[in-house]
Amino acid sequence: MPIGWSVLISKQNRSNGNERSNKTKNGNTDITEANGKGSNPKNRKRKAPQAENEDNDDDTKNDGSKSSGKRERTKNHESSNLSRKDKKEKTKHADNQNGISTAQNSVEIQKKHSAAADGDLRSKLVERLKGSRFRFINEQLYKTTGEEAKKLFQEDPDSFTAYHEGYRHQIAQWSMNPLDRMIKSIKKLPKDTIVADFGCGEARLAQSIPNQTYSLDLVSHNSSVIACDMANTPLESNYVNVVVFCLSLMGTNLLDFILEANRVLKVGGLLKIAEVSSRFDNVNEFVANVKKCGFTLVNKDTKHKLFYFINFKKERTLNKKESSSL
Repeated sequence: MPIGWSVLISKQNRSNGNERSNKTKNGNTDITEANGKGSNPKNRKRKAPQAENEDNDDDTKNDGSKSSGKRERTKNHESSNLSRKDKKEKTKHADNQNGISTAQNSVEIQKKHSAAADGDLRSKLVERLKGSRFRFINEQLYKTTGEEAKKLFQEDPDSFTAYHEGYRHQIAQWSMNPLDRMIKSIKKLPKDTIVADFGCGEARLAQSIPNQTYSLDLVSHNSSVIACDMANTPLESNYVNVVVFCLSLMGTNLLDFILEANRVLKVGGLLKIAEVSSRFDNVNEFVANVKKCGFTLVNKDTKHKLFYFINFKKERTLNKKESSSL
């Protein structure tokens, strides 16, 4: 018999049993038999569906609990999905912000690189202009007398500054600076040696040696420099022990410079010359002309590719008649 129907049948049997009990009271029938509580097996079996129904109620409760748990899990799952979605949205937003920030940084970097490139270009152009101006002034100095060069710088002092800026730039490209060698050689001389630096520029020689030094140039670069024409210095005659020409034999009247060196030097004093090798058409002819000015050759070094180093000693002082005949 199907489960569920047995519950209804059990109620009907209980109703019939009551009727039989009433009849027994009237007809003296056995109460136990009338109520059906004897050994009738059907009455015992009819209680089983109740337990089954209780199981069904428990199952229903369990199903309800399971459904509630399922709904809770579904709710949690949905909440988790929303949380993951929010995280994805936040991550996406953060990525977008990072992307914007990265793009902005990239633009800033490009601007900096562009500015740096522009700065480098301007620097190169300025250096080229300085180099061009230096070469132009340098060429003018070779084509004029010392007096004319002095006048040029007096009328345009910026030209002198530009010339020495270009000179420093030129020196930086050389494998050696002749002035360094000149400084090294003079440091070997007695400390009471008096030095005259003809065409001293920024007077680095005087700053590098312990000796008393007279720094001479067309324009006074600082208070220690005496501005004058190298052919007519304010130094006393027969006064100094060493005269230096370091890359400064420039002009059309070189003879006048050498004669002035002869005048201010003591007999036995040294004339030290360092000059660009390309300046000499014939170095031996140059040495011969210097000898005519009262000097003897001490030594010459022409092995270097860029520079010649020549040392002379003053043998005698020339008088005006001898000087004018040269």
